[in-house]
Amino acid sequence: MRKIRNRWLQWLLVLGLMLPALPAKAAVQFSDVSAQANGWALNSIYLMAQNQVLTGYPDGTFRPGQTISKAEWSTMVYRLFDKYRPNLYATGLQKIDGFADVSNQHWAYKQISELYSHSFNWGVYGLSANGGLMFHPDIQLTRLQLADLLYSFFDTRLVDRRLSPNDVCSVVSNFKDIPVKLFQDKAQYEEASRSDGRYSPTGIIMMTSNDVLPTLFMGSGSSDCSFGTDGFSNAQASILASLQASGIMTSDEGGYFRPLDKVTRAEAVTILNRIYNYLYKNYWLADYSTIELESSGTGSGSGSTGGGSGSGSGSFSNNPNQTSYGGGGLGPNSGGWSNQSIVNVTDYFNDQGVITKDLQKNGEIETAVLPKEKRYLTIDLKSIEKVDLTVILDGKMAYLSQEELPKTISVEGVQIVGLRTQQRNPNPLRQSVTATLSVKLDLNEPQTTKKK
Repeated sequence: MRKIRNRWLQWLLVLGLMLPALPAKAAVQFSDVSAQANGWALNSIYLMAQNQVLTGYPDGTFRPGQTISKAEWSTMVYRLFDKYRPNLYATGLQKIDGFADVSNQHWAYKQISELYSHSFNWGVYGLSANGGLMFHPDIQLTRLQLADLLYSFFDTRLVDRRLSPNDVCSVVSNFKDIPVKLFQDKAQYEEASRSDGRYSPTGIIMMTSNDVLPTLFMGSGSSDCSFGTDGFSNAQASILASLQASGIMTSDEGGYFRPLDKVTRAEAVTILNRIYNYLYKNYWLADYSTIELESSGTGSGSGSTGGGSGSGSGSFSNNPNQTSYGGGGLGPNSGGWSNQSIVNVTDYFNDQGVITKDLQKNGEIETAVLPKEKRYLTIDLKSIEKVDLTVILDGKMAYLSQEELPKTISVEGVQIVGLRTQQRNPNPLRQSVTATLSVKLDLNEPQTTKKK
């Protein structure tokens, strides 16, 4: 009787993923999801529910705070990115024939078997006592474990290759709960990578559930460091910095990434939504998915409490649900950010700190600046047509009209500054709207910009 009961409980836990598909684009409601409690994830929850990526339970709940397993995450990816099947199409040494702990009777056998090939290098696999490859499908994913998984997903396209090793080091060093060790001696560096048990004798990085492995760099400080020979450190640092820059997974305002916190269902669908948007904005989505996410019907709102019309308050808001210019959520056609942690990076400054873009043809400028040790940031935006700017400083949001620019703001202690343009009076009949965004970082406040 006990075995039967335990098996029933186990299947109940995964029932949210096993329910029959809902009718396409059906309007859904969940009794335990509200704008007040879940505003930051509301749009993602209903988008994913409408598209059967992660559904609710028979009692009408979604259970947003319930944690997810590695198998559940894999199933969500499998459903949303329906063209992404690395192991199904893998050949030769890249092909994985199976896992010792995922039998063909496991409820997520098909999804796991078709997704994970040997191209997933870090934080995915372990070894059994007799050397068999282990997947650990039922572990409850931590935020750091998920970040490590994401390094290999989507052909490593979530890793921003434009971030230099020193940029990566600077970002990761600012996380207060991700340990970083710096070495000036190469032999000491290599000994550190061998001595903490991170690798199995065969070279596989070991899955850990209760530890945060330190990230190792060569150098003397966050402004003078580079990658060493430890592949796992380089991969973990690269994905953490990239996720922070893109806004897919970020630290909180205090600089805490919360690496050992378990990933909840609400967080999982929000992260998936952001990945979808990131791939969309970089013109990669067609490689991975045929699904078009679009809000419709009940519960599709973003929980926005404010907007603005480009008048520019000049002050920064901590409201996590505030949406710039009535942006309407996280969809690929969104007009703005709808969560304090969202900083999208699709455009990059040249060596002079300038971006010039035709907003009419190529969309709004979305970029970010890493202040590092600098204390002041001067921003300017020039365009014949009226174009305003949203600024996010570690989650604090402000709206600046074009008339208020150039403007110098204090960025002391700030990890990342997000910048997004917005046409004030968009007109589809215009041939072009060329805008030039420029930034300059200074250690001391520029004298020419001080108010009299």
